[in-house]
Amino acid sequence: MELSNKDFKWYMISTVSGKEDNVIEALKNKIATQNMSEYFKEIRIFKMPHLSNKELEKKTKGEEYTVRYVNIYKGYIFLNMVMTDDAWYLVRNTQYVTGLIGSSGKGAKPTPISEKNFQKMVQKEAMLIEKFKAGDIETAFKEGTIVKVISGVFKGQTGEIIKNNDIEQRAFVNIEQFGRNVPTEFSYEDLEICG
Repeated sequence: MELSNKDFKWYMISTVSGKEDNVIEALKNKIATQNMSEYFKEIRIFKMPHLSNKELEKKTKGEEYTVRYVNIYKGYIFLNMVMTDDAWYLVRNTQYVTGLIGSSGKGAKPTPISEKNFQKMVQKEAMLIEKFKAGDIETAFKEGTIVKVISGVFKGQTGEIIKNNDIEQRAFVNIEQFGRNVPTEFSYEDLEICG
């Protein structure tokens, strides 16, 4: 079967959080050993530079500090692939893969991410890297960062910061309540960065 570029689509694969790199490694090995590389073009994680609070403190004091790159979409990797039965089987039967976004189960193949949405993700990653290079890292609690609530009613829940205020040290986080995301305000000290 002759494959053209338009046969390749981007798919969002959900994984056990923190195991994204293991999944990529396992997929690369499986693709190679099963001679399926013609169906897989690229495996990608969107990463952004991140300073832990400890490293942020070091930077502020002018000491040596380490930048870590963290997954922007925690628990997800992206595959540019041709969704054949065999390729789909290979992906979903890889250790730590928990599913494919847009798959309704019962053997239905997942729907790809639109090119437009994929480009938005590429741009978001580039923007976060640019902001970081520009020195815009006064706080770890940035918009788009996934945080875990460490105290109060929502303790243990995770969500994405949608708005933050460094002066007041407060952030609005999307917290799931009754099946939908509700922007909820927290103090920075009640939050912890995931990753």
